[in-house]
Amino acid sequence: MNDSRIIKRYNAYYKGWCLAFGEHTADYDEDRDISWLFGEDRIGLILSTSLLKKAQHELLGHHESIPQLFLSNDTVGFNHFDYHLQDEIDTKNALRFREFLLQGEELHMFQCSHLFYPSSTRILTFATKKPLIIMYKEMQPLKLATE
Repeated sequence: MNDSRIIKRYNAYYKGWCLAFGEHTADYDEDRDISWLFGEDRIGLILSTSLLKKAQHELLGHHESIPQLFLSNDTVGFNHFDYHLQDEIDTKNALRFREFLLQGEELHMFQCSHLFYPSSTRILTFATKKPLIIMYKEMQPLKLATE
């Protein structure tokens, strides 16, 4: 089944500013390309350094057309970049991520941090609640497509 929807994107007014992710459970391993964080009203992705550089440009950069996040059973794609999930852990968490994204509530994407993780760690956050408008400005939306 193919689904799509629009996700509102936000960028911090000042480089390096971000909200704390908040209380969550995690499937975190610093050796993995994607670590998964699950909160009550949000899901976060901690990406490896190489994956983060690609994702930041594709998902948080400015584009002429609406950027796209693509999810399938074995792939997470950012515009023109596809990442093939590593194993059952990623596949299980990606399914949970997909269910969250398709649940019907308005979605917002922005970066967060958390004191449990190294200080330079940024968490790509998808939430049902808007981030603080005093810290983040809304930008062009993101299109989510699933297969």
